[in-house]
Amino acid sequence: MQQPKMIVLALLGTGLRYGFEMEEFARRTNLRQWAKIGMSTIYKALKDLEREGAITVEIEQSDIGPTRKAYALTRDGRARMVRLIGEALASDMSVFSERIAGLVFAPLMGTALATEAITGSVAGLERADAMLANSLEAKGMDSIGRAVVEYYRAVYAAEREAMGKVLRLLGQG
Repeated sequence: MQQPKMIVLALLGTGLRYGFEMEEFARRTNLRQWAKIGMSTIYKALKDLEREGAITVEIEQSDIGPTRKAYALTRDGRARMVRLIGEALASDMSVFSERIAGLVFAPLMGTALATEAITGSVAGLERADAMLANSLEAKGMDSIGRAVVEYYRAVYAAEREAMGKVLRLLGQG
């Protein structure tokens, strides 16, 4: 998974143009708490994405300080952003989940693609939850195992609830 690149592409997709704006967003939203990305990772991803042709860079003069770089998505960068968001939503990992990072930016995919990806993610979570529910009935399940399974079932339920809210915001739920 290329989560840092997805997040940087998605931040550009939301209209942020400068590295310092992305840093401010990361600080304001406690990005490190829900995604595997920090300040230095943002700048590394920007450099890599520029080299890969996913973004363009324009040097802007400033009246009050040094020049600054303004970033923008290329057509390929936008397509890559959509693909990476879809991959994040398809992730089968829970907690510190790539799915949740994908969900945050899913509306950038467009309503139809976002709805399809989120609906698929919900279905995957339901399948995983059903397997966990069955495992609770397994012979020899101890109290620690039960606690861990119940924890993951609660996480899956919370993720499904969040996804339902986003679907409703998209007018699809």
